[in-house]
Amino acid sequence: MEFRDYLTFLQELCQELDTLRGVEQQKIAAIQAGNLEALDACMKQEQAAALSLRGREQHRQKMLQALELDGVSLADLPHRCPPQDKEQAMEITQQILRSYQVLSSAQQAARTLMESNLRRIQRELDRRKPGQDPTATARRESDTVQVLSGVFEGKTIGAPLAMLIPNSDQHSQDYEAIRYTP
Repeated sequence: MEFRDYLTFLQELCQELDTLRGVEQQKIAAIQAGNLEALDACMKQEQAAALSLRGREQHRQKMLQALELDGVSLADLPHRCPPQDKEQAMEITQQILRSYQVLSSAQQAARTLMESNLRRIQRELDRRKPGQDPTATARRESDTVQVLSGVFEGKTIGAPLAMLIPNSDQHSQDYEAIRYTP
C-alpha cells in the first residue's frame, strides 16, 4: 500500500462529503417547501450515504493500519507522511476538514428546521384539542404526537420519521350512519 493511494482515497471521501452536503441543502429546501416526497427522497439518500461512509471508515482504518498510521488523526497526517507527499496531504486534509465542517453546518440547519416543524405540528394539534374552540371535538383526546423513530434525545437523526397520534376516545357508533357511504 502506497501513501498516495491513501491520499486518493481521502480525495474520494471529500467528494462524497460534498455530495452529502448537497443532499442536506436539498433537504432544507424540501422542508421549507413542505415537499414530503422530496424530503423522503433526501432522507433515503442520507441513509445510503451513511452506510457508504461507514464502509469507507472501515476501509480507511485498514489503510491506516497497512501504512502503520493507525491512531493518527487527520489533522496530524501531514506531519506523519513521507516528505514528498506532505504538501498534498496538507491540502487534502484541510479540504476534508472544511467539507466536514460545511456538511455539519448544513445537517444542523436541516435538523433545526425539522425539529421546528415537529413543534409546529404539535401546536396545530393543541389548537384543535377539546374545549379550545366551538369547532373542536367534544371527545377527550390528548392529541400528543408520539415520535416512534427518527429522533434520539429530542433531536432528529436523519432517519425517516414515524409519528403516531393515538385516538383514545373513539366511538365507532358515531360513524354508523355514514358507514357505507363512498
